[in-house]
Amino acid sequence: MSRLIITTVKEISRHQVSRFLIVGVFSFLIEFFVFTVLIDFFFITYTEANLPAMAVSVVCNYFLTKMFVFGGGRYNNRVTFVLFVAFTLLGLGLNQFFLWFLVQHGDLNIKLSKIAAVGLASVFNYFTKKYLVF
Repeated sequence: MSRLIITTVKEISRHQVSRFLIVGVFSFLIEFFVFTVLIDFFFITYTEANLPAMAVSVVCNYFLTKMFVFGGGRYNNRVTFVLFVAFTLLGLGLNQFFLWFLVQHGDLNIKLSKIAAVGLASVFNYFTKKYLVF
């Protein structure tokens, strides 16, 4: 069943950007789910909930990006993973800043701000992964 899903997704998304977006949406859904659970059920503040939600998403995103978007890296697995995490941490900083800024200064709902922050940070993530990591 999972092989059928993977094959279908590969056929639908032959272009790298499309595959990046599909993997990104899936990773975002994982991140948003963890974020929402931490806020709504554990009553953790949004800035504190953002970090563990992103950590779970980053690990999933690394393996999915490597398998379905860019293939093997130009470096060995250890270096690729370190670079991936380093640039993801920079993306996390952007994500955290955008989330904070949109909530505090944009007066947006926390969950809408989270969606916008992820979208903005995704542009940075795509270009760093494409040109510097894989």
